[in-house]
Amino acid sequence: MDKTRRDFIKQAALFSMAAANTSLLVVKASAAQTKLKLSEFASFDGLGLAELVRKKQVSPLELVEDALRHVERLNPKLNAVLPKLFDIEKARDRARRGAGEGRFAGVPTMLKNLIAYKDASITNGSRMFARLIEKNGKAAKVSSPLVEAMEQAGMIITGVTSSPEMGLIDTTEPVLYGASRNPWNPAYTTGGSSGGTAAAVAAGFVPFAHASDGGGSIRIPASQCGVFGLKPSRNRELGNSPSRGGGLEVLNISSNLCLSRSVRDTAAFLSVVENKNIANLPAVGFVSAPSKKRLKIALVTQALNGKAPDPEVQNAITSTAKLCDRLGHKIEEAKLDLNGEAFIDGFIGLWASGTVEYEKMVAEWFGKDAKPEDYLEPWTLGLAELAKRRGVQNCWQKAIQEFTAATTVLEKMFQSYDVILSPVLRLPPYKLGHHSPTVEFNTLMSRVLDTVGYTPLHNAAGTTAMSVPLYWTATGLPIGSQFAAWRGGEATLLQLAYELEAARPWTKKRPPIYAGKF
Repeated sequence: MDKTRRDFIKQAALFSMAAANTSLLVVKASAAQTKLKLSEFASFDGLGLAELVRKKQVSPLELVEDALRHVERLNPKLNAVLPKLFDIEKARDRARRGAGEGRFAGVPTMLKNLIAYKDASITNGSRMFARLIEKNGKAAKVSSPLVEAMEQAGMIITGVTSSPEMGLIDTTEPVLYGASRNPWNPAYTTGGSSGGTAAAVAAGFVPFAHASDGGGSIRIPASQCGVFGLKPSRNRELGNSPSRGGGLEVLNISSNLCLSRSVRDTAAFLSVVENKNIANLPAVGFVSAPSKKRLKIALVTQALNGKAPDPEVQNAITSTAKLCDRLGHKIEEAKLDLNGEAFIDGFIGLWASGTVEYEKMVAEWFGKDAKPEDYLEPWTLGLAELAKRRGVQNCWQKAIQEFTAATTVLEKMFQSYDVILSPVLRLPPYKLGHHSPTVEFNTLMSRVLDTVGYTPLHNAAGTTAMSVPLYWTATGLPIGSQFAAWRGGEATLLQLAYELEAARPWTKKRPPIYAGKF
């Protein structure tokens, strides 16, 4: 790269985020960074890289090659990306052809191993799907509408990130691929189920990457890895179609979006993948700046199981509440008038009900003598047994009842407040193995329910929520703060996130992997 362009890129890195009133990775190279020869493009968010492409200061192929080199150097330490699932020549070919004129033209990104993509062997983190692909090559013939929109916006898929089996747990430690490791401390979880994505983004492989959320799976790894994650409202994004009535709409708990290092990347990502034709859900568009409006924020610290957060988590949320107060927002302590135990029971029943068909798939695909335990993890099989004991229909009916009640409670609260502030998780980041899918089922269930105490509520109600990285523990582990708004409130959250990002710039913090400490 010639000196003139190198100087331009250095200057652009300093100023690429100024117009958006954000701070992104304005960090001088240390001796350790120089030794690692880290990507000069890691100082940019996705929109910053797209600007370089538009100004012809870099080509899409150079960005793709840079991302691949970054993965080659650091992924062996993190196990966040699954290279064997994706032919990188496809990324190179697309980059050579050019990326069009979309908002993210030429920007490399990645997909979570849970979404349909015609050019990858998506295994859902499961031995069952991996062996099916080995057996007959069966894989997605077409991409998800969301992935198609990503590519139409000029993004170049450059890899597949790891997830737990079927996305069923709050850590990313699938038996098939092994544990993904946290860039802040490799002994700790990345969270789940978008843990591979969170680690890849935090480590600077790509500026943002696809993630999904069926019970906290965007917000939990965002919190654990110190990145930004927004779960959109129910049916907001392409490919998330409304259910056909009959009370089943409330059971649609999953959403897709991304994890990013900057608020504006998430805002722009949402603008290119949102479904603009959903009744009673006006389009968001690109939210580009904070609002002058001061918000009334409810501070809710009690988890759904009735417990208070761990003191370290309490410190994080107290710190966030004080920051919001200093910014002029009105903070009031509040409590959800909700039967938390009944809600949790309904949610777990619904969560488990989706696993019953997997055992049938094993028999159908591999023969009636095939042993489910050879294809599915203990946690998945335990959930299936739970659902069979209760009865799938009973699980659905219980979920509809509890989710409807929870939605009523939240809707009433949002008549008095603009936003709800709470922890993302009740406990600080935990070490790998503590929530491993091979832990004895009842023990693991107890651990999961004791940790995941805040996020599922917003999946059940279809409300939008985000994890914002505003706090690090004394040992250097991130703890996110969750903000939620009523359905359709993405603009409110993004505007607040811009303000928080400017007040406490998290992108100045680099995980230790950048300094070569592990």
